[in-house]
Amino acid sequence: MSIKNIVFDVGNVLVRYDPDFIIGKAFPWHPDRAQLVQGIFKHETWLALNRGQITEPQALEEYALRLGLEFEQLVSMIQIAKESLTPIAGSVELLRRLHTGYRLYALTDNTHEIMTYLQMRYDFWPLFKGVVMSAQIGHLKPSQEIFKHLLNTYQLNPNETLFLDDISHNVAAAKNLGFEAIVFENTEQAIAQMKLLGIII
Repeated sequence: MSIKNIVFDVGNVLVRYDPDFIIGKAFPWHPDRAQLVQGIFKHETWLALNRGQITEPQALEEYALRLGLEFEQLVSMIQIAKESLTPIAGSVELLRRLHTGYRLYALTDNTHEIMTYLQMRYDFWPLFKGVVMSAQIGHLKPSQEIFKHLLNTYQLNPNETLFLDDISHNVAAAKNLGFEAIVFENTEQAIAQMKLLGIII
C-alpha cells in the first residue's frame, strides 16, 4: 500500500532539542551540569509537564525546591530552552516539498507552553493537516495511546502512514501498530530512506 500520510516528530526532527546545551548556557557555573540535565529534563516532573498534568510554573517551583535553584534562574533556563529550539538543517524545506503530495501531521511529546512558543515563532505549522501533542491528551510516546489518538482523530490508515522520529523505541512502537517508520538522524539520511519507500520528494 502506498504512503499517503507522513507524520513528523518535532524535537530533533524539525527543531533542535539539546538539554546539555540548555543547561550549559543557563547554569555555566554549576559544578555538576550532567546532574542538572538528569534532574530537570529526565525527571518525572518534566514528564508530568509534557503530559499536561502540571503547568510550567508548577514544574519550575518543584525544580527550585528539589534542586536548590533560584526560581528566576529556572525561568531564564526555560526561556533559553525555547529559544534554542531552532530548525534542523533542511527540515522546513523538506516539509514544503512534501506538502504538495502528502498529508502531513506532527506528533510530539511537548508542553503547552513550548508548543505555544513554537507556533508563534515559526510559520511552517499550516503545512500540517493536524498536530497531536502529548500535553493535550496525557500520553507520551511510545505509548500506543498517543499513536491511536493520531490515527483515530484524523482517520488515518497506519499502512498508508510514514512516521519519522529520532528515538528508536518510538519508531518501534509505530511499527508495531502497522506504520512505516524511520529513525531520523538528519534530513539527508531521512530523504534517502523515504525515497526507498517510494516517497516522491
